[in-house]
Amino acid sequence: MATAALANMALVFGLVQIANKYELDAPENTDILRISYASVQLFSLALIAYMYLKVTKKNDQTELIYKDAKPSFNAADQEPELIKTNFRDYDVSQLKSLAFQTVLGVVIIAVMHFKYGYLRPLLLQSVLAFKTLYGVPLIKVHILGFPATGELQRPWKAPNPLGIEEPATAKEVKKEEKKQEKKKISSKKHD
Repeated sequence: MATAALANMALVFGLVQIANKYELDAPENTDILRISYASVQLFSLALIAYMYLKVTKKNDQTELIYKDAKPSFNAADQEPELIKTNFRDYDVSQLKSLAFQTVLGVVIIAVMHFKYGYLRPLLLQSVLAFKTLYGVPLIKVHILGFPATGELQRPWKAPNPLGIEEPATAKEVKKEEKKQEKKKISSKKHD
């Protein structure tokens, strides 16, 4: 996870350096940057709509039960809520969340551009949107055809925007310790 954060930082830094060298965010390129940004965002929304159609057509009713830990200021006081749903409904909820995030990003960038005249966010988001889309589990499963196992098994963990891994809970640590013990025992039996 930390490597992904470093890769994101390196990509942004590289884009900024290229923009500086070739003056890509010069005022005379405003129309090109607007068209590029709008095209990428429309592509993102069209991809989300396509995935919605694909998910609803597939109508996977496989049962999914998970605990949803809603982030709050008093997280220690709250018990995670048990959610019982199916793959279709879960994927649709994730798609709605992705669509909301995309539209919110467009609104924020539009305000930064039209109110304050910033061009660089248009340039950066025209490129970074593709990297962001590639990292979405829904796209990996429904568009790229990766199997929904391992890291892509539902429910998907929400990505940390800072790229910092969350500390493991005591339950996760015990589970990992038991797994390691079983590996040691099985390797001793084979010897």
